[in-house]
Amino acid sequence: MVTKEDTVINELKLRIKLLEKQNNQMAEGMDEKLLLWLVMEIIAQADNKDKLLYQILERISVIRDVPISLCCAIENKNYKVISGYPAKSITGNDDCLFSLSDTLIEKIENGPLYISGEEMTKVGFSMNTDLNIEPEAISIFPFHCRPIPFGFIIFIETGSSNKSIKFFGSVISRILTIAVDKIDKLALLEEQMEPKEVTDIKIKEENLELSHFNKQLKKEIRERKRKEKELNKEVTIAENNDELKTTLLSNISHEVRTPLTGILGFSELLRQDDISPEERNQYINIIKISGRSILKIVDDVLDLGRIETKEIELHLEEFPVTHFLNELYNSYKDDDLYKQKEKKLKLRLNVNISSSTIIRTDKRRLKQILDNLIGNAIKFTEEGYVEIGCRVKEKDFTDNGWKDLLFFVKDSGIGIPKKLQEAVFEKFMKIEYDISKLYGGTGLGLTIAKKVVEKLGGKIWLNSTLGEGSELYFTMPESVFIPAKQEPSLTTIELKGKYKWDGKTVLVVEDDEMSLIFLNEILKPTEIHILHAVNGQEAIQMIRNHPEIDLVLMDIKLPEIDGFEATREIKKIRSDLPIIAQTAYAMADDKRKSIEVGCSDYITKPVNRQLLLKTADKFLNP
Repeated sequence: MVTKEDTVINELKLRIKLLEKQNNQMAEGMDEKLLLWLVMEIIAQADNKDKLLYQILERISVIRDVPISLCCAIENKNYKVISGYPAKSITGNDDCLFSLSDTLIEKIENGPLYISGEEMTKVGFSMNTDLNIEPEAISIFPFHCRPIPFGFIIFIETGSSNKSIKFFGSVISRILTIAVDKIDKLALLEEQMEPKEVTDIKIKEENLELSHFNKQLKKEIRERKRKEKELNKEVTIAENNDELKTTLLSNISHEVRTPLTGILGFSELLRQDDISPEERNQYINIIKISGRSILKIVDDVLDLGRIETKEIELHLEEFPVTHFLNELYNSYKDDDLYKQKEKKLKLRLNVNISSSTIIRTDKRRLKQILDNLIGNAIKFTEEGYVEIGCRVKEKDFTDNGWKDLLFFVKDSGIGIPKKLQEAVFEKFMKIEYDISKLYGGTGLGLTIAKKVVEKLGGKIWLNSTLGEGSELYFTMPESVFIPAKQEPSLTTIELKGKYKWDGKTVLVVEDDEMSLIFLNEILKPTEIHILHAVNGQEAIQMIRNHPEIDLVLMDIKLPEIDGFEATREIKKIRSDLPIIAQTAYAMADDKRKSIEVGCSDYITKPVNRQLLLKTADKFLNP
């Protein structure tokens, strides 16, 4: 019998697999650029073509965990090994390591080959049986250069791995193209027997050209070389891109593994029959907090990438600033991390402006800034207070023009020494005190906040005293309009706690069983009637057959017809039907695409329960 606890555990495990998959996809893209950059360093510094070939094989093999790699020349369908890695790992004649059929040699000329399993024997590849090597796969890349009119590089893999060369074929081909160009130039210099001085000049010119290319690669992986700064022993700022790369990968690996351990470990503990209700609730809260930690890490890395590649877009709108801050305040009152500390930590709201004051800015980006500042303050404050607020920079309330607005987040936490206060806005920067070791994070939160504030035309700064707390301020220039008629300031509003939509019908379009179960659990207490479609075609048909449908929750990634196309067709049938897009595609222009095809609103996965209910209520109870 499947219990409710088992269902919860299975849902959590499915969520974990989804997060791991997203994390792996992001890491693979970074791995390709890192591999290209690291091998480019060898090519840029090379002054000997034979040494260059070996070093390329060595670096690719070590980075991608390939046990054997060889460079061969072919003449009259006979091949000869001219370089290999490891250099002395195999005894005997290198040319007898493996054999290639004439048919396979002809195929090599047409481009890269990726062959695995029984296919290797079928196409004419075999290893020397005396070597006791059983290859699982081979990858072959052809090339042409002055010293080697026709050659190829072969990577022999003896075990299946997510580091397999076949996933990096385009990068290897690009490396080989650049390397061949360098080999040609080195060979030409040797043939011409020019004086050493002239040769050195040309090599230096080549190195300068490759260095310029290398700089472009560094920008692509978003690592900028930093000037050395005189800081005390408590902090180390990455001085070059090697350090930034190591810090990023180390942070992500550690910060993802830690909450994953919590999720998997406490999921197993939930299976025990003898745990008390209090312990069960405690374990579930830990799993929930750990899941949010992983999501925050993914969001931070994606947001920094969008900002640095200038993909971030601003969408200005006007809204009441006090209402916005009170909603934000109440959302943190329900935050799990704050609830763990609320006996010793008080969350305060300090809004010194009229409730009718209007702000003009990007609402989503403003919330992003404050989320980073408030999250940091709660994380590093064990007791005392965290205060959120804003005020108009000018004291004259009679002018109806647009004014500058000053936001602030204050806390009584650990504080930061003055000499380190500028450094906290640097990428991957975390102040290392004993208390900070209790918490995770990528060290990107304040960096993202600073960049978004500057994108909105404002400035951000910090006042802090070690051991006494911190005050973070940022401005929104000419962003608020103060009405002539003053109304009392609001101090707090309560988020709507319960939603009742009996008599209403919602169509949930979702092909993922885990997501469907989760949405059903969220919507069940509202007493709304729930219909379900597993793909876009079925959703369109249900809209035709069920005129009583009041709202559609539309997943975007669907089989057969995706959510975008399904929305277009549904709008042709019922143009007034509200559709909320819900998708794991949290990239920059997905909201714009959703709105363009006719969606009424947009939420991202993992779905936030309160946000989903609040968004749905806008359309079910306008």
